[in-house]
Amino acid sequence: MNNIIFKKLGTIVLALLIGASVFSLFPTVTKAETTNVTWSDGSLTKTIPQWNQTDIANVGKSSGKWYWEIKLDGGYGEVGLFSPGKPPIRYEGYNGLNYGPSNDSIKAGSYSYGSTYTVNDVISVALDLEKDTLTFYKNGISQGVSKYTPSSLGKTVYPYIRNPQDPPAKYTANFGASEFKYPIPEGFLPYQDSGTSTTPDPSTTPDPSTKPDPSTTPDPSTKPDPSTTPDPSTKPDPSTTPDPSDTDGASQPTGDRAILTVTMDNGFDKEFDLSKKELNAFIAWYDAKDAGRGASFFAIDKHNNNKGPFSNRKDYVIFNKILTFEVSEYSTK
Repeated sequence: MNNIIFKKLGTIVLALLIGASVFSLFPTVTKAETTNVTWSDGSLTKTIPQWNQTDIANVGKSSGKWYWEIKLDGGYGEVGLFSPGKPPIRYEGYNGLNYGPSNDSIKAGSYSYGSTYTVNDVISVALDLEKDTLTFYKNGISQGVSKYTPSSLGKTVYPYIRNPQDPPAKYTANFGASEFKYPIPEGFLPYQDSGTSTTPDPSTTPDPSTKPDPSTTPDPSTKPDPSTTPDPSTKPDPSTTPDPSDTDGASQPTGDRAILTVTMDNGFDKEFDLSKKELNAFIAWYDAKDAGRGASFFAIDKHNNNKGPFSNRKDYVIFNKILTFEVSEYSTK
């Protein structure tokens, strides 16, 4: 009898240890624990009064995967990455161009990159020094990986802002001292965090049924959750299948929540219960990608449908796998 009890206790302890180890692979990061990164004058809100004046953060990085957000409060924006002795890599607001050091493929030192941005827009930066990539986001929507690599600047790089026009430019940075406005890409840490990368275990490869075309494969640092195949039991009645012509996502939601049903090109339906903010983000991503901008995939948080001992799970929807989608609004009031 005692042996049976000890065996059961041992099984419970082992399960707890395994659960704890799995949690450590999927940390939920929303802000940093430290508050030591600012602009060069010790502030987070910076006004640059004259054309061509610049500023950089007081801390540089030479390794790791880092994320920060910069809101344009006034004037014209130019956000990027700096290292002494090299032209900075920068994303300019009024023309959407990406500038950087000239190289064999970009001899002019600039190219057409992303959307234009203006006052009140938030530009996020994902700096991956492990894979030597730099990605800018406008209001949470990826503008794509820059053709300029961080290593082209040097070993240590710094967040950078510039006034590209005559009116004063005003910026407010969030390096992680407070909650970010948009989700941090998987595997990245707040810029001012001193910890190590949170890259998940390689075993989180997506299910083959949702594997994107090789030409649209997302960056490995944002590798999707494996459970992306919809449960057949959740497939809606055929009478509720959306009209294939209704794919432009033009109608914005009016309720405070909505059921988003996405019909994939393999005939499966994915159903998500979303807040108005989440639905607006999905429609904004879809419209941007339909116009040829942004990431090839969109991450949807599973929230209460999170099964298993994980702190967070997301379903990644691939743009070129979407046949149509339907929005059914409802109110919780």
